[in-house]
Amino acid sequence: MKKVVVLTLLLLVCVGSLLAEDKDKRKKKSITDSIFNIEEATVLGKKKRMELMGLNVPLRFVPLNVSLLSAKVLERKGITEWVDAVRFLPGVRLGNQGGLWRRFYVGGSNMPAVLMVDGIRDDRQSINTFPLGDLASAESIEVLRGPAAILAGYGAMGGVINIVRKKASPEFLANARFSYERWDVKKVSLGFGGKLVGPVEYMANLHYATFGGWRRMSPQRLSGIATLGATLGKSRVDVAFGFEDDHYTVELGAAPYMPGDMVDMATDKVVMRKGDRHPTADFGQVYNDFANDSHSRKGYNIKLDYVYTFTNGLKLKEVFAFDHSYHRTSGVGSLSYKSAKTPFEGADYKYYTEKNGVREATYVDIDSLRRFGASGFFPRHDTYNNTLELTGDAEIASTKHHYAIGWNWSLFDMRQYCGWDNGDTYGPGTDVMLSVKNPELVQGYWIQNVSSIYLRKWYTNGIYFRDVFEWNDKWKFMASGRMDFYKRRMMANFPTIDGKSFDYDKKDMGKWANFHASAFTWHVGAVYFPRPELSIHIAHGSAFTPNTTTYRVNNIYLDKNGNSINPDKEGDQIFKPERDYSFETGVRYTFNEWLDASVNFSYIRRTNMVTNVGTREVEEEQGDGTLEVTKMTVNAQVGRADMKTLDMDVTARILPTLSLRGALCLSDYRIRSIRESSAFPEYKQTGKNMRTTGVPRTTFYVFADYTVPTGIFKALSFHLSGNFRDKIFRDVASRLYYPSLWLMDGGVFYTIKSHITLACNVNNIFNKEYFESSSPVQGTPRNYQLSVSYKF
Repeated sequence: MKKVVVLTLLLLVCVGSLLAEDKDKRKKKSITDSIFNIEEATVLGKKKRMELMGLNVPLRFVPLNVSLLSAKVLERKGITEWVDAVRFLPGVRLGNQGGLWRRFYVGGSNMPAVLMVDGIRDDRQSINTFPLGDLASAESIEVLRGPAAILAGYGAMGGVINIVRKKASPEFLANARFSYERWDVKKVSLGFGGKLVGPVEYMANLHYATFGGWRRMSPQRLSGIATLGATLGKSRVDVAFGFEDDHYTVELGAAPYMPGDMVDMATDKVVMRKGDRHPTADFGQVYNDFANDSHSRKGYNIKLDYVYTFTNGLKLKEVFAFDHSYHRTSGVGSLSYKSAKTPFEGADYKYYTEKNGVREATYVDIDSLRRFGASGFFPRHDTYNNTLELTGDAEIASTKHHYAIGWNWSLFDMRQYCGWDNGDTYGPGTDVMLSVKNPELVQGYWIQNVSSIYLRKWYTNGIYFRDVFEWNDKWKFMASGRMDFYKRRMMANFPTIDGKSFDYDKKDMGKWANFHASAFTWHVGAVYFPRPELSIHIAHGSAFTPNTTTYRVNNIYLDKNGNSINPDKEGDQIFKPERDYSFETGVRYTFNEWLDASVNFSYIRRTNMVTNVGTREVEEEQGDGTLEVTKMTVNAQVGRADMKTLDMDVTARILPTLSLRGALCLSDYRIRSIRESSAFPEYKQTGKNMRTTGVPRTTFYVFADYTVPTGIFKALSFHLSGNFRDKIFRDVASRLYYPSLWLMDGGVFYTIKSHITLACNVNNIFNKEYFESSSPVQGTPRNYQLSVSYKF
C-alpha cells in the first residue's frame, strides 16, 4: 500500500506539471546517440561510445551487449561506493567475503568478471576478493556482458567492467559537495579544472569520507586524481596520477545460523531447524574487536597517454600505466556458538551429526559466542601495462572501415607476506567468549607476526585487431581477433628472516615454477538496420582462462578424452585452457529522443572445466622394492556448463524534464553432464543440471527522474527508484535460500540559481528487513543522505 501511495504522488506531480508546461519544441534527435542532462532539461550533443573499444563508431553499430552508467546517475543518487552502484547495473553482483572484500560477477556465472580502470585491467580481482576503491572520480561505468577476450585478454568469460575516470578538458569546471549520512558518515568531494597555461588543460578531484555507517562498514577514505593534457600540433599528451588511502573493517557477521536441528534439552524436542536464525539476537549487533583489528589499503597509479594524428582518420596511440597497492590486514575471522561434545553449564540445546555410521551429539549455548581465528596477511601488488595501438578510418570498395590494430603487454607482480600460520598471531584477544547480547568487544590484545612470503608474477602479451565496417546504411559488421600468450611464475612460501618481520634472506628463496598458455579468441557479428530507428544484431565470440593446476605427485590427471597426462616435472602445464563460446542476438529500437529500448539474449558454453572424478588405488614401488597401495586423486578436464541470459533495457523521455528507465537481467547458469569415460566408470556426478547457488536468477530496477519546469516549484526535482533481486539459493537440494528482495529509494533536490543544489536521498524507504550473507547479517535499514553541492 505504501508503494502505491508514493507512486501515485509521483504521478500527480507529473500530471500537474503538464498543465503548466509550454508546448514541446524539442528538436528531433536520437536518444541512442545522446546523453541527457535531466536536471537542466537540455540535450548534450555527445555520441554514445564505448571507451574500451577505442573506435570512432556509435555504440549501436557494434554487435556487443554493453550497458553504461553515467556519473550523472551516480551524482543524482549520491553514490560513491560500488555496493550501491551495482544496484543500477542489472546482472552485476558483488561476491562478498566480508566488508570491502568483494569480487565482481556478471550474469549467473561463477567466473569473475574482469575489472578495468580506463581500459587497464586490475588483476587483483583475478586472484580473489579484493577491497574496492570509491567511485568519486568516475565519469562512467561500462559493462560488457559475455566473453570479452578481444578487449581484456584472458579470464574474461564473465564479462568486463570498465571504470572511465574524469579527464582534463579546456572547459572550466569547479564543484564542491558535502554530504552527511545516517550513522555519522560524512563525505566531501572537490573538483576543478580547465585551462592551466597555454595549451595545457588540467583536472583535479579529491574525495574524503569518514568511518562509520551501518555496522561500521563504511570505510574511511581519502582518494584523488589529477590530470594534465595538452594538444601540441598533431600530438595529444595526457598524464594522470591517482592515489587512495583507505581504512576499513571486515564483516565478522552477526549471531550465526543454527548449526543443526536444535533439540531443547528440557523437552528433548527439535525447536529450531538447521539454518534458522537466532530467535532473539539483534542482527545489527557487531562483534568485531575494533581496538585490535587493523585493515588498510594504500596505493597510487600513473597513466601516460600519447596520441599522434597522421590524418583525421589515422592515429597512433601509446599508453603506459603503473599501479601500486599495499594492504595491511590483521583481524579475527571466525564466530561460532559456544559448544562442546559433552554437556556443560549454559548448554540448553544440542544437535546431532553422523559420521561413519556413528551418531554424535554436540551441546550448544546459543547465548554465548566464541570469537577466534585471528590472522594477518599483507599483499603488495605492482601492475605494469603498455599498449601500442593504431586506429583509423578507411573506405575500401565503397565500404567504410573503422579499425584498430594493437599490442598489449602487462606484468602483474604480487608479493604476499603471510601471518596466518600457527603462532603468527598471539595474545589474549585472539580467542575470547562474547555474550550474544551486549557483548564486551575488546578483551585483551594480540601481536601480529609475519612468518613466510610467497611470490606471483603474471606476464601477458596480446596482439589484436578490431574492424567495424559499414557495408551500407542497413548493414554493419564486426570482425575481431586476439592472440594471447600467458606466463605465470610462482614461488612457494619461504620463511622470513626471523619469523616476525617483513625481511628475508635471498638464500631462503625457492625455485620459480613456470607455467605457459596461449590461445586465439575472436568476436564476429553483424548489425542490421531495417529502419534507421531499429537494429537487429547477431554475434559469436570466445574467451579463454588458463588452468593453472600444477603437478602433484599424489594426483592423476586426465585430458578431456580420459587419457592420462604425464608431466615430467613439477610446475609443468597440466591442462589446456578452459574455453568458452558465446552466441548472442539482440534488438534495439529508438524513437528520436523519446524512447530507447533493447532486448538481448545470449548463450554461453563453458568447456574444458577440470573436475574431481574420485580416487584410484595405485601400486607404487618403494625404495626397498616392495609394492604399496596408494590412494590417488583423479582430476579430469571433462567438466561443462552453460549460461542463458536475457537482458532488457528501456529508457523513455516522456517530457523534457521527465525520464524513466528500467533494466532487467534474467540469467540461468548450470553445470552440465561431464564427458563420461571408461577411465572413471564408478564416478557418479552430483549437482548436474541444477541452478547454481549464491546467484539470483532475476534482477531489475526502475528509475524515474523529474524536474518541475515552471511555476512556484520550478527547479524542484526528485527521483524514485526500485530494485528487485530474486531469491538466492544457499542449498538447492534442501531448498534453503535467501528470499527475494524489493527495495525502494527516493530523493528530492532543489537548485538555487543553477549553482547551489540541496538534496536529500533516502534508501530503503519502507525500512525493509532483509538478510543477505552466509552469516545472517541484517541488510541496511532505512537510511538517508543530506547533501549540499555548489557548481561554479
